[in-house]
Amino acid sequence: MAMVTRYSITDEVGRFLTIEGSFAYDDADAVEFRDEDEAHEELAAHPGCTVESFQRFSKFPDFIPTPSIEKEAA
Repeated sequence: MAMVTRYSITDEVGRFLTIEGSFAYDDADAVEFRDEDEAHEELAAHPGCTVESFQRFSKFPDFIPTPSIEKEAA
């Protein structure tokens, strides 16, 4: 397992943005962003909210693509 960093959006009272676009107190319902820039783009649609970062363990850390053999041959 590896440690990964994720980002979520919270409102002024500590609720988390959910997939449905509403806010909930349960962090299990929160949308997790892998990229901080992506979280800030979504934040633009929710004035008064903030981007929070957190770390957690994951069995499947972020996939880092490797160049394919076909691309190297080209």
